[in-house]
Amino acid sequence: MKLSTPKYTICIIIQFIFMFCDLIFNCVSLFPRTKDALLVLFIFQDLFLVLSITAMLMTFFSTYLFQAGLVEVLVRKFRAAGAVCAAYAAASVLLHAVWLQQQWHEPGSASRPAVIFLFLVQRCLSPWYYFFYKRAALRVSDPRFYEDIEWISHQLQQH
Repeated sequence: MKLSTPKYTICIIIQFIFMFCDLIFNCVSLFPRTKDALLVLFIFQDLFLVLSITAMLMTFFSTYLFQAGLVEVLVRKFRAAGAVCAAYAAASVLLHAVWLQQQWHEPGSASRPAVIFLFLVQRCLSPWYYFFYKRAALRVSDPRFYEDIEWISHQLQQH
């Protein structure tokens, strides 16, 4: 798959940086001992998560398909990536909220079952998020999404 312009290469690099930052934040989230450090870490992780999803949406909005009103083709092609990204974002924010609430009300106590469950769900979703996000970022950079060609009519006829 060849990228048609350097603009898409820069966008992919930015998306991968956001994804890598999320991975780093997931790795170091176990180490902060103070609730303030944990709060700052979670704020930055959620910020990078929102930025990465925003960058992905911006690439979708810049496609010819979206601009021509053929959103259903984009939705069909990227439905799994969207579902996994939404689930991971929800699991991350929910985990951060519950974890911080526990740290504020019961500092130094053992984790409650809800925190452990949300931690496991978020950590199990993270490889799927990284896989689908990277795959969607690479697929949306395909030049066919940015040109008015016969491929689009073929995609519309498949549905």
